[in-house]
Amino acid sequence: MYKIVTLTFLCLAIFRIGIAQTTAGELLESGKKKQAKGAAESAIKDYTKAIELDKNLTDAYYFRGNAWFDLEEFQKAVDDYSSAIELQPQYKDAFFNRGNAYYELEKYVMAIQDFSNCIALDPGYADDWFSRGNAFFKLGRFQEALDDFNKGITLNNANADAYYDRANTQYSLRNFESAVADYTKAIELQEGTFDFYFNRALAYFSLNMDDKACEDLAKAEELGDPEAKEYIRELCK
Repeated sequence: MYKIVTLTFLCLAIFRIGIAQTTAGELLESGKKKQAKGAAESAIKDYTKAIELDKNLTDAYYFRGNAWFDLEEFQKAVDDYSSAIELQPQYKDAFFNRGNAYYELEKYVMAIQDFSNCIALDPGYADDWFSRGNAFFKLGRFQEALDDFNKGITLNNANADAYYDRANTQYSLRNFESAVADYTKAIELQEGTFDFYFNRALAYFSLNMDDKACEDLAKAEELGDPEAKEYIRELCK
């Protein structure tokens, strides 16, 4: 009789653990659905309850980090991504998103480390190279930024922002002709962005091509650039 009772309690314990794990999973899925609808704060409550039930539920930390990121609570996002990475050291998406959170916190060296981890895990994703390039740019490490943009564009040559960012890097390196070429490519891919025209105008001015520069400033103003009018008045006679 004693053995039967012990076995019964053991079965009940296993059953209760199973319920807890299922509930944690259900809370995780509930949080993801809420987050997809833009209810980040409510999603965080579900993720937190899921973690209370299962502290090893890696995705609960990761998705709660995403929710904190949506709320621009970047340090809290970093903390949760770090917990996810501690549980799963090769969690590439957590490295990438933590890198973005560090970038928003202006911790560019830390961001570079995370994007480098992403590249080490799988070098075939253009966004990893573009993101690290932007962090290098923020630190004034323009040649390293250029190298990363070059690599990213070989993986994805249809990203207008990548050409724009590489153009800014070329401009910073005083490679004005290359900058013009990249701004032009960005405009071909995404015509209605006034920053592309405004910055190409600056590159044209640096090449003493004032007529083309003023044409771009006029286009930037047409597209709603608040600074273009002042530049036109000062530089385009």
